[in-house]
Amino acid sequence: MFTGSSMASQFDNSPEVVPPNPSDQLPQVYEPGHAHQTGFYQSHNNYISSNSDPPSSYTYNDSQSYTHPPTLPPKDEADAQNQSRSPSGGRKALICGCPLVVVVLIAALVVSGAAVIGLAAATGVAVKQSQDSDSELKALQASFSSLSDVATATASSSDAASTQEEQEELTNGCSNKKDTITGTVYTSKFFDKAKFTMYCNTNAPNDPIFSIFATNFNGCIEACTAWNSYNTTRQTCEGVSFVPFWARIGNAAGNNAPGDCYLKPGPQDKDGLEDAQDTHAALLKS
Repeated sequence: MFTGSSMASQFDNSPEVVPPNPSDQLPQVYEPGHAHQTGFYQSHNNYISSNSDPPSSYTYNDSQSYTHPPTLPPKDEADAQNQSRSPSGGRKALICGCPLVVVVLIAALVVSGAAVIGLAAATGVAVKQSQDSDSELKALQASFSSLSDVATATASSSDAASTQEEQEELTNGCSNKKDTITGTVYTSKFFDKAKFTMYCNTNAPNDPIFSIFATNFNGCIEACTAWNSYNTTRQTCEGVSFVPFWARIGNAAGNNAPGDCYLKPGPQDKDGLEDAQDTHAALLKS
């Protein structure tokens, strides 16, 4: 049996606790791609398994504990997250899975395309209408041209016919039937029914005693008859000279002619007549 003093002199054979090395209390660096260490080393190169319990005499606080960094997501997922965030840190607005800017650009392109198509269609319609209008205008011009030609031809024919008729009436037939009319007798419709012998393309001599616009050969003869019926102080009208061209006042004015009918005093006879183209004479029969 051992005494108390002998027990005090005996050695304690339990393992001695080594105080932790301050450098071992620092957080370990995590490097991706390297296997995570399942244990840690202390001083004196003594390995202690992570599965074993630490010595009961060693205590540590939260600041000394090792905290693993958060596990990084895969690269593809990280890129997708980065792309889905705006530069300001917020998430970008997505429409049907596309960013708002892309949707706006697509909408602008669609609107521009529709405007171009509409403009092209409107231009085509305007060109078609212009072509149709030109065709209609040309057709109308052709119609008017043909109508104008017909009207001109008709007017020319009518003018020719009317001119011939007017000339016949104007000259009492001397313009176209001078050989037939010359030597025929015209009987006045007024007063004492005086008679006059007509001679085509001739001029009665002597200076006129009066001039008037009679408008035709027969009217000129009637003026001579009227002169003789009303005149009591002047010479007797024994013949007339009628100029058809001066029946138009404009033509007469251009030649300083005061009329188309000139009343002539006597004496007058067939042998004294003067040749005159487009002038017709009539002599009073005794």
